[in-house]
This record gives sequence, C-alpha cells and structure tokens, in this order.
Amino acid sequence: MKATLLIVAGLLLFGATFAAWYWLNAFACGMNTTGCKGFSLNWGDWEVLQFFMPTFLLGIGLVLAGAWRLLTRTRP
Repeated sequence: MKATLLIVAGLLLFGATFAAWYWLNAFACGMNTTGCKGFSLNWGDWEVLQFFMPTFLLGIGLVLAGAWRLLTRTRP
C-alpha cells in the first residue's frame, strides 16, 4: 500500500510540475509582443527549468522509491 502511494504521489507531483512548466511556456509565448503561433518545451533553457527541476526530480524519486519497495517486498 505504501509503495502504491509513493508511486501515485510521485506521478502526481511530476505531472503537476510538467503542467505548470507547460503553462508557463505557453504564457510566455502569449506575452510575446511580436505574436506567437506555437511554442516548444525547451529542455536546454536552464533559466526557468532550474526552478522546476527539484520537483521533477522529487517526483521521479518518489516513483523510483515506490517501485523499489514494490519489487523488493517479501511475499508470505
């Protein structure tokens, strides 16, 4: 049960962080005064990504910890 909760919490955290980063990129594109027909998620842009990276890593860590607990548990 705890392993499942860790996996779900990690996936929710990662998903929420990704959604916030996507929204921020779209918002920045919309604020461009020259117009914007589309935008891309630039993983190389460290200026904004540095704020989102800790929660990305925390989400991945929770998923990995849950998977580890799930795979290494002893069954009766």
